[in-house]
Amino acid sequence: MRTFSEALGAYLTDQLSGLSEKPVVTYGIPGVAAGKNAVSLYLSTMTEDVALRSYERNYERVAGAWVSSPLPLRLKCGYVVTAWPDSQNPSEADLVRQDLLSAAYGVLVGMSTVPSAYLPAPLKQEDLQKPVVALAEYKAIEDPQYWASFGCVFQPAFFLHATVSLPVAQQSFDHVVDGLDITYKNGLVI
Repeated sequence: MRTFSEALGAYLTDQLSGLSEKPVVTYGIPGVAAGKNAVSLYLSTMTEDVALRSYERNYERVAGAWVSSPLPLRLKCGYVVTAWPDSQNPSEADLVRQDLLSAAYGVLVGMSTVPSAYLPAPLKQEDLQKPVVALAEYKAIEDPQYWASFGCVFQPAFFLHATVSLPVAQQSFDHVVDGLDITYKNGLVI
């Protein structure tokens, strides 16, 4: 997931580079990035997208052995997106936070995937679907206890879902049974 998070962060950094605040993208627990304006992409949840699960396998003969190529794993990742200003002035800090968060929201709401130019080689394979990115509702970020668990007070934030296809390792077999005949006592062959 590191490669996808970094690709998402690089895209967001490039898209926000025109702002006067010049934010950096961070990936850790939401919080202040010392001496910098920051937008945080905190990976909060990771689950398999079971609606996209498939048990199909492709078997082929390679160098005298059977190789099974399962379909890619579809992993749904949830990112809490927050903004953290560098300003020492509290009222200015709140306005910078709003600017950063609304700019990040504007970039992410307008995309359905991370452009190929930002994706690392493993996620560019032809047999993999591009990551799907969508904003989503996540009630936990509205709960002050959620923020207290990070050691900070309630923060404005939004939630981003990204469904990423990950390659699954091939499996090799010595043999696969073909043309199996089973004969039962009464002489029937199946």
